[in-house]
Amino acid sequence: MKIFSFLFLFASFLLYLAAFAAHIISLKNTQADAHRRAAKLMAAAFRVATLYFISEALRMESFLPVFHLAQALAFFAWSIAFVYLFLLARIQRDSFGLVLTPLLAILTGSATLAFQIKASASAPYPDSFFIIHIISAFFAYACFTIAFAAGVLYLIQQHELKTRRAGTFYHRLPALEPLEKLIFQPMAMGVVLLSAAVIVGFFWSHAQFGEYWLTDPKTVSTLLIIFAYGLILYLRYGLAVRGKRVIVFGLIAFGLMIFMFVGLRFVSGSHNFLQ
Repeated sequence: MKIFSFLFLFASFLLYLAAFAAHIISLKNTQADAHRRAAKLMAAAFRVATLYFISEALRMESFLPVFHLAQALAFFAWSIAFVYLFLLARIQRDSFGLVLTPLLAILTGSATLAFQIKASASAPYPDSFFIIHIISAFFAYACFTIAFAAGVLYLIQQHELKTRRAGTFYHRLPALEPLEKLIFQPMAMGVVLLSAAVIVGFFWSHAQFGEYWLTDPKTVSTLLIIFAYGLILYLRYGLAVRGKRVIVFGLIAFGLMIFMFVGLRFVSGSHNFLQ
C-alpha cells in the first residue's frame, strides 16, 4: 500500500507539471483547445491526488491522513485545487491556471521528496472535531493562497495597463474585474472557514485536554489573521475602497500569515499536529 501511495503522489506531481507545460504552450496558441487541454490535465492531477489520500487513509486507518510533512504538503495542494476547481467554478479563468499549476507542482513535488516510506500505520487523532478543524483550516489557507495569486496578477495587469506595454502574458491574463472576484470571493470564504476552524479547535482542545487553548500562540496568531483579512473585506465592501491599495493590504496579510505559521513552529507552547 505504501508504494501505491508514493506512485499516486508522484503521478499527480507529473500531471501538474504537464498542466503547467500545457499552459505555457497555450501562450503562443490562441485556440481554446490549448487551455482546455491544460484544464483537463489539472483535473486529472487532482483526481490522482485524491487516490493518494484514499490509499493513505486505508493504510493509516484514518479518514483524514494528514499527520506528516508529505501528507500536509499534498493536502494543501489538494485543498487549493479543490477550492479552485469546485468552490470557485463560476469565476474560474483559464489563464489563471498558468499561475496555479506551478504552485501545485511545487507542493506535490515537495511532498513526493518528503514522502516517509516508514511512516506510522496508525493515526494519532481519530477525533471528529480534529478532522473538521484541519479541513476548515487547510481550505481557508487554500482560499487565501488563491486570493494572493490573483492579487499579484491584478497588480501586474494594472501596471501593464498604466505603462501601456502589452506583452503576450498581458493578453492571457484575466481582466481586472474578474481578477477582483478571484481575490475577494476566496478571501471572504477563507475568513469564514478559518473562523470555523478556530471555533471547532476550541471544542477539540477542550474534549482532548479539558481546556480551551485561548492563549496558545497559534490561536492568537490565527485570530490576528482573521482580523486582518476581515478588515480588508470591510475596506472593500463596507467602505468601497477598490484598486491597488486594498489589494496590497491583502498581499501583506498573506505574508503575515506565512510568517506567523512558519515562525510559530519554533515557538514553545504552540500546538503542532505534524509528527
